Amino acid sequence: MRFVLVLFALAGGSSLTAAEKPNVLFVLADDQRFDTIAALGNSEIKTPNLDKLVGRGFTFSNAYCQGSMVPAVCTPSRTMILTGRSLFRIPNPQAKTYDGPALPTAFAAGGYTTLHVGKPGNSFRAAHQKFDKVVEIAHQNAPTAKKSADAVIDFVKAHDGKKPLFVYLAPSVPHDPRVAPAEFHKLYDPAKLTLSKNFMPRHPFDNGELAIRDEKLAAIPRTEDEMRKHLADYYATITNLDTELGRVLDALREAKQLDNTIVVFTSDQGLAVGGRHGLMGKQNLYEHFKSPLVVAGPGVPKGKSDTLVYLFDLFPTMCDLSGIAAPKGLEGESLAPLITGKKATGRAHLFAAYKDVQRMVRDERYKLMWYPKIEKVQLFDLRADPDELKDLSEDKAHTKPLADLRAAMAREQKLWGDTAPLLK
Repeated sequence: MRFVLVLFALAGGSSLTAAEKPNVLFVLADDQRFDTIAALGNSEIKTPNLDKLVGRGFTFSNAYCQGSMVPAVCTPSRTMILTGRSLFRIPNPQAKTYDGPALPTAFAAGGYTTLHVGKPGNSFRAAHQKFDKVVEIAHQNAPTAKKSADAVIDFVKAHDGKKPLFVYLAPSVPHDPRVAPAEFHKLYDPAKLTLSKNFMPRHPFDNGELAIRDEKLAAIPRTEDEMRKHLADYYATITNLDTELGRVLDALREAKQLDNTIVVFTSDQGLAVGGRHGLMGKQNLYEHFKSPLVVAGPGVPKGKSDTLVYLFDLFPTMCDLSGIAAPKGLEGESLAPLITGKKATGRAHLFAAYKDVQRMVRDERYKLMWYPKIEKVQLFDLRADPDELKDLSEDKAHTKPLADLRAAMAREQKLWGDTAPLLK
């Protein structure tokens, strides 16, 4: 009966009663790239619990943070997620107080008990404070994932069941320093890992942010051996996180709550670790910037969508999936109609920005990258060239998609309130 009721709410029916609302477990990894789940095509990584989520859930293959005006991209990303606002309209992440829409207040108003478990820094603490309970766990290398899972498990065990749960689990892994318990590092022999097709010893030009912290984590020019070692450590921390997620799901199962829990798994953004385009970090807008996004639970069919989505779409989406009212003032678009099949497609274009040095816009096939400081553009056919290796911006056969995306870039800059000069 609950499955039918949730589908009815997603289809635009009446809101659910408190007894009918599902729990929500929102898992926000730190720096986990979109292609780091085995069930989504990476045969070299071990993610059995995420694989099970993919197997029974709905996956979005083009989920993006909208970017950042600071090198710590996770700060605006998490602020966008917590407030449902876009990059240029989020509140100041350093603000001490905040009275606008926030995930915890929306779910509290919907009758939920709320928990935040995650890192205290590089997020929006004014929103954290609105959760019923807050457990802050600073990055502590190997113990971080387990301590984060333990906090959620303790909360689930102590829950009296009178209200549904909304859990925001945001540990600081697989962010560097990427150190997991030894058992996870033993799973990965760097010599056996494959670097991506777009591995390069160095980025081919100055993209405006090549001297930033993340890019200093390895020597330049990048070497294949060192990049494989970084990749092995990255995979080890992801498998560690996957294991701890499994413990949380087991606790929900033991409490007879898992069948009534919507699980949303994503990350604040991806990054280039492994030398993609000669880079290591997230201060760029290539496709490795994308996040994984998997939704599973009651009312969620198995499926996949390639539509273009922002991470701040998750605020209204989780409200819809839970049968509660989304507050006014959100800029995100609910993905629930895409999940249920009520809609087949979403946005025609997706836009992202990094400081005053990079912009990008893409449609379902082509992507335009713009570097304002050096007046450079790149055009990629993502369908034919998903690794973004062949710049088509000077190819006469691609003048139309180039012109179309130039125009789209200017429109998207205006739409989202970009403060940079418009691309001509």
